[in-house]
Amino acid sequence: MASPSRLERCKTAPSTGCPSAVFRRSTPRLVSGTGSAAVVTAVAIARTIGNHFLIDILSVYANRRDVPPLHKKSLHANIAIMNSLSPILCALLVIVPGSATMSLADEPSRRGDGFDVLIRGGLVIDGSGRPGRVTDVAVIGRRIVAVGDLHGLPARVIIDASRQVVCPGFIDLHSHADRGILEFRGAENYIRQGVTTLLCGNCGSSPTDVADFFGRLRSPGTGPNIALLIGHGSVRQSVMGRRNAPPTAEQLAKMKRIVREAMQAGAVGLSTSLRYGPGSYASTEEIVALAREIVPFGGFYATHMRDEGTRILEALEEALQIGRRAGVAVHVSHHKISSASVFGMTRQTLSRIDAARKAGIDVSLDQYPYAAGSGGVGLYVPQASLAGGLDAFRRRVADPERKRTIVAAVEDLLVRKLYEADQSPGDPDHTRLALARVQIARARHDEQLEGLTLVQVLGARRQKITLRNGALLLVELVGHGVTGINHTLDARPGRDVDRVMSYPHTSIASDGSVFRFGEGNPHPRSYGCFPRVLGHYVRNRKLLGLETAIHKMTALPARRLGWVDRGLIRTGQIADLTVFDSATVADKATFLKPHQHSVGILHVLVAGTFVLKNRVLTDRRPGRPVGLGSPPRGNRP
Repeated sequence: MASPSRLERCKTAPSTGCPSAVFRRSTPRLVSGTGSAAVVTAVAIARTIGNHFLIDILSVYANRRDVPPLHKKSLHANIAIMNSLSPILCALLVIVPGSATMSLADEPSRRGDGFDVLIRGGLVIDGSGRPGRVTDVAVIGRRIVAVGDLHGLPARVIIDASRQVVCPGFIDLHSHADRGILEFRGAENYIRQGVTTLLCGNCGSSPTDVADFFGRLRSPGTGPNIALLIGHGSVRQSVMGRRNAPPTAEQLAKMKRIVREAMQAGAVGLSTSLRYGPGSYASTEEIVALAREIVPFGGFYATHMRDEGTRILEALEEALQIGRRAGVAVHVSHHKISSASVFGMTRQTLSRIDAARKAGIDVSLDQYPYAAGSGGVGLYVPQASLAGGLDAFRRRVADPERKRTIVAAVEDLLVRKLYEADQSPGDPDHTRLALARVQIARARHDEQLEGLTLVQVLGARRQKITLRNGALLLVELVGHGVTGINHTLDARPGRDVDRVMSYPHTSIASDGSVFRFGEGNPHPRSYGCFPRVLGHYVRNRKLLGLETAIHKMTALPARRLGWVDRGLIRTGQIADLTVFDSATVADKATFLKPHQHSVGILHVLVAGTFVLKNRVLTDRRPGRPVGLGSPPRGNRP
């Protein structure tokens, strides 16, 4: 006989070891109070005539007292609209017999359909970080209209979520899905992780015509919602190519105009990758000038910093300086230590971020939960050698003298990035360990190389495992246009990965993309990021509590985007919802077999529409472009 799940045990015998020590049904917020009854009646009538805009306003207005202060302020406009509608509501009380005392239960019962969706009896973890509770969640149209004990009330679709977790849909703050979402609109690899919103355009790479991109997204829609950062590297390249030079005044003015137009079209901020070209060719002053363009829109600055290894403290200081000088919030992308020689440096980086926050800079960060990262082979060659693009690089390495200089620089980079502090390149065993840290992810010129480490490639070629040969191999791979490799991070218990994940201002994010199932050898994070946290780091290792982990995937990233109607389970919120089995949720994708969907995600709703139902992907595309919410202006924590 199978042992009861942790959730089942907790439901019958709650304890402090449970996901929540509070297991009680609460009364639904929408049906409390005489004033709410009038609004609820109006909701029912609006529902009957199909006016979902009115439903949105009414459902928020009816529950305004339950909205936290930050939310109240941003909903002022909707409340003002509702005040102007009060005569209409009074008329409804006269026109509809008995409506002054009618509850939400009465009208749907007479109509026979009730809610659109009713999720019953699940452990509702609302995204706030507070303990969950067993209760019900009801949806009409795009919005959550009731949270509480709704037993016996009718609905078109009823989901029995007993022994399951109900939470807001996950918001991925760091995605590169803009590269494939127009082709793979369903984004199945993300939907099966419980993700309902993807922030694209990270690491300085994005469409530069945001209005056109959003227009193509809207019809016929997407599975998840899509938000977009305008990428500095793409903007720079569109204006001045891949030249390693400062922009002229005219070129800088053109870049500013593109950034400004992107924000007007709905972008949420500016992203950079200062580690790769062409972003790496930009000065701090150039980034400050462009970041100032997003200030009037309330956007934020997201950065793949100039260095994540031996010079990470300098790179972090540059990011904070950009925030101070431009007056924008700073978001550090995929925070990690990528050089083995300085593993443990997150103690200093997180301390400096804390100090910056205390000094008034709004700083946040994100992280993917893996022991290895992913990046182009440009990580291991000097950026100057890549100026002008791949053809220019090939011409440089065709010159024996210039090739020697480049290979020597690659050797130096490998020593700093792959050897730990107590390891030496003169020790063959240390060199074997170091070169085994690098795995080829995608090699279109020779797919047989995909998934192999540098050690394995050298061994197959019967070449000696030396630092020099490893450097020569990397230069060869760059020349062939290899686009991705993986390198080991410090995921030992209590070290860098754990430390960053536990930091209160860290959101969980994939740094992944969407693509054809089975194509290439991508990082497994594109298939497993969020379930990996829930399964490995919450259930197995207990590094995070369930409520904390969900907060890092929902309300915390929503706050970064200034969203007041997403990221929480509250009445009036957009019904982006995920239902999962906390006992079985897990990632299945590995570095050798990355094209494997996660398990344990049962239902996913985007704006009240099922995109995953009973583990089966639907053909619905309710996802739409989403812009900034109502963040505070300027640089405030």
